[in-house]
This record gives sequence, structure tokens and C-alpha cells, in this order.
Amino acid sequence: MASIVEVVKEGCFQMQRLRQAGIEVARGVFRFGDGHVNWYVIEQEGALTVVDGGMPDHWPALMDWLKKRGQGLDAVQAIVLTHGHADHLGIIRRLSDATGRPVHVHPDDEAQAKGAGLHIPPRRIRRNVWKPHVFALTVNWGRAGLFTVPPILHAESYADGRRLDIPGSPRAIHTPGHSPGSSCLLLADRDVLITGDALVTLDVVTGRRGVGIMPGTLNDDPEQALDSLTSLAGITATTLLPGHGEPYSEGVPTALAAARRHGIDWRKPTAGAHGHAH
Repeated sequence: MASIVEVVKEGCFQMQRLRQAGIEVARGVFRFGDGHVNWYVIEQEGALTVVDGGMPDHWPALMDWLKKRGQGLDAVQAIVLTHGHADHLGIIRRLSDATGRPVHVHPDDEAQAKGAGLHIPPRRIRRNVWKPHVFALTVNWGRAGLFTVPPILHAESYADGRRLDIPGSPRAIHTPGHSPGSSCLLLADRDVLITGDALVTLDVVTGRRGVGIMPGTLNDDPEQALDSLTSLAGITATTLLPGHGEPYSEGVPTALAAARRHGIDWRKPTAGAHGHAH
């Protein structure tokens, strides 16, 4: 098993390696982030929608990318959150202030994004910080500004099933469990599903790679997070873009089957250990 020092060093390397100005992962969809947390930009005829916002120090990546494209912040026509956790809000307030755009968020997460319980509860970190990958993320994300993320001020709520009238025309699918308002965004014409933390390909507690829901201790309601996968039944998008981990290109149905197996595996033998988040 890798030592904490080795994991922290590897985490720093990956964060530095992947902190770059936008990688096109699907037609007109660009990935940003640091190797552990992702956020995305959707482009439609030059107009942009930013989905989630990573860490505060991800701001230069967006600015560099816009500059290379010959664009400015006026190209950002919309800002959307998949959920209201701090590790997805890093640049959101700054971007909203700079563009004058409100932040689209599910109403059940609006209060959290505005500051009511914005930051990860310390108990969640204390419970897992002895684990190498959690320790590495705590150190690296702390340096990246996780614990000083500012709350959003101006929000516009979206409803389950609504197609947002913004670049990319994403359709919101409510998938509560990780948070009350956790939602996925379907880009049907791009064959893409942006899943936030409803489905991920990196377990940030153990470092496990593969499709699954977030580990139980990081979900508001682990059972609901698993049950919410039924909301994605019938979606056949080929590419899944998660909030944590690498893009998944084997299709949503395959991802759902793998995630259910993973969820059942951790639920049965370790239900007492994982428990519900507090």
C-alpha cells in the first residue's frame, strides 16, 4: 500500500499535470480540473455554458483557454451547478460576479450553494483523513482554496426534467442522494451525460477507479444515491462525464450496471462502517 507521502506527491503531480486550459472530451464539451475534480464548458456557436467550477485556483485555466480561443468572459452566457458542494463551486462566485450571470442550481441545493453548509463538514474529513487518498485530497484541495470558497449570491433554480434555455440546451435530471439537489445534465444531441457526483469514476476516499456512486460517508443519503440511478434508466448516451475521475465512454446503461454492483458491494459488507453522512 502506498504511503501517505507517496500518495500526496502523486496527487500533486496529477493535479499539476491536468490543470490546463480545456480538453475537448465530446463535441463542443471541454473538460477542466485537476485530475481529481472536474468541471466542464459547453460550446454552442461561440456561446458558452460553464458547468460546475472546481477549485478557486482553477480560474487561470479558464482565462487561458478563453484567450487562446480569442474570447473573453462575455462569451460565458450561462453558469450551471450539478450540486452545491464546495469542491464544485471554486470559481463560480467569481465567474457570476464577472459576467453578471445567475447560477442555475436545483432548488434543494440553493441554500447550500449560498452558504448554508457550503463547506464539507469537518466530521466527514476527520472520519476519513487517516486514509492516504483523503489526506492527499485534503492537503491538495486546501492549497487550491477549498476551505475558502465563497458562496453564490444570485441563483436561478431549475426543475427536474427541464431543458434549460442556455447554450447546449442541457436537460436536468434530479438524482438526489449525494446532496438533496444533486442533478445530472443530459446533452442529447452530443450523446453526453454530465453526472456531477451522482456517478463518478474515481472514489476519492480509496482511490479506486471505476464507475460507482460516491462513497457512503460523502453522500447525504447513500441509499437514496443508489436508488436515484433509476432516474437515469432509459438514457443511452455514450459518454459519461463525471465530477470525479476520467470520462467514461462505454455508455450510460453499462455505467449504471457497474455502479449498482459497486453500490451493493459496499452496502452489504460495510454498511455499519460507511453509515450515513453527517
